[in-house]
Amino acid sequence: MFGYLADYHVHTRFSFDSEETIGAIRKMAAARGLSEVCITDHFTVNPKDKSFGLYPYREAYEEYLRDSAGAGPAVRFGLEVGEGQYRRDTLDDFLAQAHYDFIIGSVHNIGDITIRQTIRERGADYAFDAYYDEVLGLAEEGDYDVLGHLDLVNRYAWDEQGIYRLDAYTHQIEAILKAVIHRGRGIEINTSSLSKNCRQFMPNPWIVKRFKALGGQIVTLGSDAHSAARVGDGLSEAAALLRDCGFEALAAFEKRRPRLMPLGQ
Repeated sequence: MFGYLADYHVHTRFSFDSEETIGAIRKMAAARGLSEVCITDHFTVNPKDKSFGLYPYREAYEEYLRDSAGAGPAVRFGLEVGEGQYRRDTLDDFLAQAHYDFIIGSVHNIGDITIRQTIRERGADYAFDAYYDEVLGLAEEGDYDVLGHLDLVNRYAWDEQGIYRLDAYTHQIEAILKAVIHRGRGIEINTSSLSKNCRQFMPNPWIVKRFKALGGQIVTLGSDAHSAARVGDGLSEAAALLRDCGFEALAAFEKRRPRLMPLGQ
């Protein structure tokens, strides 16, 4: 049993692919004994992305203020930004007028098309190389607190072609991790693929161990839930992985400043 568990990747009705409310998410977080939950709805500055222009910041922030008040698990206000290494002026202008505790930086697209479509049209070899190049660009240039589901390409490659690769890309992955550490940022352990076909944490445990060996300290845990029913899924297993990799604390954030919370036993 872990003394502190926080779900730092949860979507609500303010994401294009969820219909959930913040209140329902907080209620489930309480039922599952979580200490904190962070709302991380989708946002992009890419006009070709299907979520472009659909995020209503003011409405989302007002619901957050209302539904995070009173007794219960702490609720943080975050965002999942797709391909945040591009159109930085636009992104910077948006974030400057917003009040976020936490930013996940993720890659969902290679160029202007999805990872899955890239695999179908260009093949797995191209998709893996191009994906990790995009993640490296994000790690080096993007505005984020942690990188989300760092090896997401594996989930789609497994779905499309039964392919799961690690060894061939360790050089690119290490470059990504070093960039993250150099900038004082972190990674997440995303549990959503535990219920998918590939049945793996994102990233692979080897990547978490390597992050620790290279000097990384900041790791959040996230279910990537798009409904209240999935809030907290796999977090105990993720915390156990974190401990097995040599970490003594998980990260939580407030006003984009990390706090390292002891895992306990």
